[in-house]
Amino acid sequence: MVVTVMFRITNIQTRQQETCPNRDELLSIINEKSVWAEDRHESFTLQLEQVAEDGSLLDNMTLTLPLQEIVEEALSNFGLKREKKGFSLLQRKPQASVSAEEVTQKTEDELVEPISAPQIEKEEAPASKKDLVKPTEKPKKEKKAQKVSKPKQAVAPKKPKTQKAQGGNILTNGLIWKLLSLGALGMSVFAFSLIQSQNQKLQSFENRLSVEADQGKVEVVGRFFIANYYSGNSDNLSDFLSKDLKAEGVEAKKATQVQSSIYETLSSSKDTIKVTFIVTTKGDDDSNIKTVRLTLPFKEDKKSKYGYVLVGQPNFSSFAE
Repeated sequence: MVVTVMFRITNIQTRQQETCPNRDELLSIINEKSVWAEDRHESFTLQLEQVAEDGSLLDNMTLTLPLQEIVEEALSNFGLKREKKGFSLLQRKPQASVSAEEVTQKTEDELVEPISAPQIEKEEAPASKKDLVKPTEKPKKEKKAQKVSKPKQAVAPKKPKTQKAQGGNILTNGLIWKLLSLGALGMSVFAFSLIQSQNQKLQSFENRLSVEADQGKVEVVGRFFIANYYSGNSDNLSDFLSKDLKAEGVEAKKATQVQSSIYETLSSSKDTIKVTFIVTTKGDDDSNIKTVRLTLPFKEDKKSKYGYVLVGQPNFSSFAE
């Protein structure tokens, strides 16, 4: 007759036990515990025992979870033993009753709470109590941190100084730009005045060159006019006079002879050329010799006989002046 067996599972770390009536349930429980340990990244060791109906130990092994293989392979050689015994009818009944009571008693005494996730959570419960103490310490550290941070807040109001410095830099930069602008303006005015001066000098030089170019012509016309002017005949002067001066009239000198005429200076103003001579004259009786400065204002007139016409009365001044 085949004796009834059961399986006992013992957690070596916690000494907790549980039983299984057959091998299939044992495999299922071991598989669940392996999955549970793998999910939580935990490891623990189990003692597996195959117990006969009379309490004798048929087989045992040690198993570490989580499994590195499937549960059937891990327990392929465990829990397969069976004990066969022949009994008489008289012997079997007391033994059966006794063994059933013993098994029932052992089951009630030895069975403890199953090894499961809630039991491990109970073991972790004290850790949560310890954690309750830590928050009481953390506020103290936070208070200290707050006390230390107060002086830092007191140092913060330094920004206005930086703003003042920035404002000062802006003012300084503004003054520099103004000075540079004034300097540039001054340089522009100076350059403009210099250009104007150079233009005036250039214009004066051009006029001088023009006058010098005309000097010979005007000098000849002036000497010729002087000779006719002291001839005593005013009609001889008509070719030298402008239209306005002809209407006004120029009277020739009488009873006076020209001894000499020396060219002195020539100047120009707008379109008028003024030529000055030093003239020495005498009377008809070779007496009353005089030396005077005679200035004649001429103007260019290409249509006239001599190319220049007199536009004003002859101007006399003392030679000594």
